[in-house]
Amino acid sequence: MSVATDPQFHRLTQDQVARLSKKDWYHSIRLPDGQIIPGLITVEALELRVRRFGIPEDLRGKRVLDIGAATGWNSFEMERRGASVVAVDCVEYEEFRTAAQLLNSQVDYRILDMEEIAPHTVGTFDYVLFFGVLYHLRHPLLGLERLCSVTRDTAFVESYVYDGLVPTASPGPYLMEFYETTELGGQIDNWFGPSTACMMAMCRSAGFASVDFSHLEDRRAAIVCRRTRSLPPPLPQSVAPRITGAVNNRTNDIYFHPHKDEYICVYFKVPEIKTLEPLTRDSVYVEIDNYGAPILLLSELGQNGWQANLRLPPGIALGPHQVRVRTVDSEFSNAFQIVAGEKEAPAIPLVSSPAAPPDLYRLQNNMDQSTVFHGYKNEYLCCFFHCAEKELSREEVAVFFENATATPQFLTEVEPGSWQINVRLPKDLHHGPHTIALTARGSAPGNTLQFHFEREQTC
Repeated sequence: MSVATDPQFHRLTQDQVARLSKKDWYHSIRLPDGQIIPGLITVEALELRVRRFGIPEDLRGKRVLDIGAATGWNSFEMERRGASVVAVDCVEYEEFRTAAQLLNSQVDYRILDMEEIAPHTVGTFDYVLFFGVLYHLRHPLLGLERLCSVTRDTAFVESYVYDGLVPTASPGPYLMEFYETTELGGQIDNWFGPSTACMMAMCRSAGFASVDFSHLEDRRAAIVCRRTRSLPPPLPQSVAPRITGAVNNRTNDIYFHPHKDEYICVYFKVPEIKTLEPLTRDSVYVEIDNYGAPILLLSELGQNGWQANLRLPPGIALGPHQVRVRTVDSEFSNAFQIVAGEKEAPAIPLVSSPAAPPDLYRLQNNMDQSTVFHGYKNEYLCCFFHCAEKELSREEVAVFFENATATPQFLTEVEPGSWQINVRLPKDLHHGPHTIALTARGSAPGNTLQFHFEREQTC
């Protein structure tokens, strides 16, 4: 039964509100001389929660953010352990400033809403405490994305859950209750109550690479959210995959807008032996720089090729980023670069001496791998060529049709010395056969190959 319909829970909540309104402190605080300023939550209960989360005792050299700091016991405890601490709440607690003065604390105290927390406002942190905040948010998934964006290592999350259940291996549907007004405890700032499994799924969806259940007490679930998965095994059992591309699923380009809901398609190949045991979302790890990202969809493409779809991690800075992939028992692949930010006009490459012409050896339609094209909106011409040049950029490759040129959308080195470049077909192609040729790094055009254009008739 949901506690939203429990009269006893309602009375308990309102009793706590009444105590706090009479100047009672929320957290109890132990002073340097051993005296305790009593609060709604005892020192023993606060110590137990931190201990059960397994937060390191030695935090020297670490940066910690405490979101929803209230009286500040957690902030002061992290500072006592040696961390540099920023404490944030949406309203100012006079008791926080009083306690900070009594403890001679240097905690950086700020008044910010969850919507204002971002790397450019508070920075990023090794550890983030997120206790008793989630169910107060009108936009919980957005709040978790902001939490993820400022977390470099681990976030410790605690929240009210409506079901009060330990998650199982097969949790079933992820459910939550929504509270329009005062349904939960008579409070207008209690907006929703997830199940424990739903809370964990939302943290994964927000961008955390690893989400683990910690403990449950009095319908409050505690979970540990990490930005990375486990390190590669010291003695890999498999050869690393080879990444062949990472593109924006909407544009088929390497550019991503960091403030939009954008998704990455990662293309990679695995060794032949891996085809004996098909990969799963849980056995493939993708990282952008050093941050893991949960895979939403993993598809087998044939010929040892795979595609992983995932969301662009929150909080990444403008500029280039490196995408890598590995399996659970291999090291990481080579890196493929994507760019966070607006697409820039291509630079004109400086060529000291012309390169040898590229050897164009295969053309195919990205949709059906044939050499027949119909002018579909999601259709690309994939050109495969050999080239001895190293570290080509797509601005250094030109694609020529009979009477037109095409702007490359995507370039990748499929294998050493073997490249793939994707282009859009010109819009004015006539029905029938066409030829295509490439140049690379100022070379003369190479050999030509032929494809067919057969625009479908419309009534």
